Amino acid sequence: MTVEPLSKYPDPLTPDTVDRLVEAALATEGINAPREALAAAFAYTAEPVEHLVTTVQGRERIHPARLRSVSVGGESALELSVRLFGCAGSTWERNERNDSCWGSPADPASANTEWMLPPTEVWHDSDGKPKAALSVGMKSVDRIVAVINRASELLSAGDGRRRYDLSSDLLLNGQEVPCLMVAQVYRAPEGDFWAWPTVKGNNRTRGRHHILKADQAALLTTPDVTTALQQWTLERNADLKQADSNEDPARLALQIAVVEARLIVGCTKPELLYQVAQAGNRRDHIHANLGFTPNDQERAIGRRVLAKYREVGLIDGTVFGVLAGDLPITRLSECPPDAGICEQRDLRCMLLLAQFFPAAGDRRRSLIRKAMAEPEGEMLNSQHTAERLRAYSALCSVSWPEAWNPRVDDNTVPVANARAGVVLSRKSAEQLLTVAEKDDDAFAELIRYRAPQWLAAFKLADADRGSMGAQANRRAEDEPATSVRVRRGIPDVLMAMNARRTQAVGLLREMAIAMEEGRAPHRVDAFGNTDRTGRLADQAWFDDAFPKGTGLRLPKPPQTAPTPSRSKDRTLQPPLFRAAPPPSDRELADTKKAGVRFLLNQIEQHARDLATRIDDARSHAAAAGMNPTWEWNESERLNIQAGNIIESLKHAVEGTRPPDEEHQG
Repeated sequence: MTVEPLSKYPDPLTPDTVDRLVEAALATEGINAPREALAAAFAYTAEPVEHLVTTVQGRERIHPARLRSVSVGGESALELSVRLFGCAGSTWERNERNDSCWGSPADPASANTEWMLPPTEVWHDSDGKPKAALSVGMKSVDRIVAVINRASELLSAGDGRRRYDLSSDLLLNGQEVPCLMVAQVYRAPEGDFWAWPTVKGNNRTRGRHHILKADQAALLTTPDVTTALQQWTLERNADLKQADSNEDPARLALQIAVVEARLIVGCTKPELLYQVAQAGNRRDHIHANLGFTPNDQERAIGRRVLAKYREVGLIDGTVFGVLAGDLPITRLSECPPDAGICEQRDLRCMLLLAQFFPAAGDRRRSLIRKAMAEPEGEMLNSQHTAERLRAYSALCSVSWPEAWNPRVDDNTVPVANARAGVVLSRKSAEQLLTVAEKDDDAFAELIRYRAPQWLAAFKLADADRGSMGAQANRRAEDEPATSVRVRRGIPDVLMAMNARRTQAVGLLREMAIAMEEGRAPHRVDAFGNTDRTGRLADQAWFDDAFPKGTGLRLPKPPQTAPTPSRSKDRTLQPPLFRAAPPPSDRELADTKKAGVRFLLNQIEQHARDLATRIDDARSHAAAAGMNPTWEWNESERLNIQAGNIIESLKHAVEGTRPPDEEHQG
């Protein structure tokens, strides 16, 4: 797009002109972004409206040359190219680069996490139809500001890995690559705040805001964008008048006073908008040239694998969201309503393990090889296995408050088993811990697939190979004395635990309890008993309790699935998991009863939320002079709908009453 150099900042569009662009966009085929989102974007338009619209059959529409249909993740999206003020857009808090700096809904203990991002959902209009916009619930407008500012700070903290100074490049050359933005509404008790986060080009957006002295949070939450923009342009033009040379920063800033942007204004399946928008950002971080941290990069790789499965229908959106870390584990159908923290984490991690090491005959085998860029026709080797394990481990740590080194799981899956597919017992960690002292298979599964991550999470062991610069030992808070850390790898740690089985099982049980109680684990003695004085376990104690070089080699995991290179009959391959005995009728009844209690609790909470929203609507309507708040026909419809729901609930719960005596006889 060729444009003339600017001599000053242009005037913002008037509200009437913004409405004209919104109407033209809504009349354009393929654009299904909400009216509010389009208005929020077009308010920052910095080019003549005639450049954007054309008249077709007497009605204005967006010019076709400004629209581009793209295919991302198997879905189609529509992008609008438009020139916006450089202060437009906001930094994307869900940037893959800073993933490990935020808490996740997939962490069952995230209630007390300071920086947790709530799940993102597709936005629905008043008729319940999904639109091309994301929706996020926030507890207050102050929280919105804090999240956006933190997203910008995290980008700034990690920008030092770049080989050039981005701000200088923007000042000298302008923004040569357009940013990609998606509509997102932050819902708070104070109201809805529409933003256009940058899903590709976060650092450029942050750099522009800094150079142009723009407060992105203030612009997002202002009640009058046009007035705020007018004030901003007046201030910037005043800075220009004070510039005494072409090299003055105020004069150089004109390079990014107006920039080209690409807005996602349409999506064939709005329910998948988040994955469509995030796909490009995720791809950029897989083979990144900016030195991203191992956890962030491995998580991006793992999510690409899961996205491939979702594209072909091997997992649905809910399973994908949970495994990717975007949704709570309780959304899984396999998760019992009363599952604790340990059980939830274990369920998610074992489901992830199954995705990365599918058995012969599973369609995942070819998909993961493509997603991981493993050489076609070459057998899975130790390097491929290690890369899968690191992506798997990095995704597992999403369910914990703090990410660990993803190398902790190296060597837990031998190459032979990686080729054949991992076979699990389908038992939860709690079930395995119950029988682990006497059941060899249960103990082996705990040691291989649970112990490395649990030890890393509680900082009792790590994947450090013994670098000289990492010898400061981690001790418990009640023992501040220092000591030298034993230089050992995870395989040695696991073999040492294998040699002291009773104490190892006792420590694993104590760590499982510590998860539920939200505390650090206590020490255990050689008989597996918890320390009565309450002394906390630390790395120095662990190295004493399970000394280096005293272990027994771990038994190989069961390999019941033949390798694909030697297998000719794929129809006889065993399933990914060993079959579990079917539950009894009593177990099924107890499960369903727990589900009933869970659903009623949810309905009760929704009823309280409904009352709060009705009160809020009434107060806002009164302030706006709306009397009555609801039209008569709408009020009648809501009351009838609520009455029908109440009657349905009463009828359903009647089935819980015991039969009358006359019916018993």
